[in-house]
Amino acid sequence: MAGRQQRIDSVTEQVAVMQAAVREIEPPAHVPLQDAATPFWNSIIAEKAKAEWTAHDLEIAAMLARAMSQLEAEEAKLTREDSVLSNAGGTAMQNPRIRVIADLHARVIKYRQTLGVHSRGKSGEQRDVTKRRDSAMAIESNNPLADDLLARPSLQ
Repeated sequence: MAGRQQRIDSVTEQVAVMQAAVREIEPPAHVPLQDAATPFWNSIIAEKAKAEWTAHDLEIAAMLARAMSQLEAEEAKLTREDSVLSNAGGTAMQNPRIRVIADLHARVIKYRQTLGVHSRGKSGEQRDVTKRRDSAMAIESNNPLADDLLARPSLQ
């Protein structure tokens, strides 16, 4: 049974975080990625602190990167095709690629939920998100840095 997680303000946990921060996180060798999935891998890994990633998380992250890459490729193919095709008998039918895309999309959502990098996992409850968003919008609308005099690169 695993022990309790250290508080982030403990010296032990801060040292662990610093040690993790300098390591490069690579996809597991047994879940290989194609080059097209690498940008997705990089953005997924950036979602959490390096110290938070477990071996199992990295496996799921690699699977998520592959699914996102496949989803992107399938959507690109669909944009070049029609959504409605004709079968051998001439009857109109839905392009089967639409179902493939829906399945990949569902897989991506499930992997993100498993990793806790979906909206609620990252931001918390909707009421808290709304409070933060309202505060941020108020700051943006009353931003002294948006003043024309401050926004100019140089005054002549």
